[in-house]
Amino acid sequence: MNYFNKLKELYKNFILNKIKKNNKFIYTNSTTKHAMTSSCTLKLSTNTEVKKAEIDANLKKLINKYINRPEQLILYIKLKGIQVYRIKNAEKLLANINEEEGFLTPLKGFKACYINFILGLNSGKINFNLKTRPMFIFNINNTEIYTVARALYKYYGYKNNLPGYDYKSQEIFKKIYKAEKNTSYNKKYTIEEMYSCKEAIARDLESINFTIQLSREYEGAKKALKKLKTTNKINI
Repeated sequence: MNYFNKLKELYKNFILNKIKKNNKFIYTNSTTKHAMTSSCTLKLSTNTEVKKAEIDANLKKLINKYINRPEQLILYIKLKGIQVYRIKNAEKLLANINEEEGFLTPLKGFKACYINFILGLNSGKINFNLKTRPMFIFNINNTEIYTVARALYKYYGYKNNLPGYDYKSQEIFKKIYKAEKNTSYNKKYTIEEMYSCKEAIARDLESINFTIQLSREYEGAKKALKKLKTTNKINI
């Protein structure tokens, strides 16, 4: 998490330097608008916050039904008509292209070719297509409920057109994340690209925080139930 804080600080300095040169900057995306000058910042993101709250509430209800049954939750995703693939060593294979097990936004170029090739090997149909559709990729077994929950959170954010899930934002974010020690990366990008990267960072942190909160609530409930059972046993 320390890296995310460092990344946000670099982003902040980059934006301020741009404003000093141009005096004013306005950036808009699907649900948020930023207006910045050297003396103030205005951020209008009501739609973003409303959508996030809806996703959070609806997804918690869904996941609570399958909290002990991750495989059933994956089956639920499949039945909704969303592409779901199970491959051996998914986490390791996806790390080769700076992706994670779970939900993958549409990819292009080499990454898409790599994913299609890997999936083709598993199905027996070699595919070198340079584009992919949104999809889920999980390990062939031992997939934890929290991995599925985070993947679903990202999917619903993407489906609801939250800023940061578009191809350009995701690619910039992943390149910057990969080059963790490279503090000069911000010279490569425009102010618009840095804003879109900021949104992608925000969405990633939100998916992490969602799963952390979910695990705390679930583990807390388990402890409470265990304590209740123990107490009843003693009383008996």
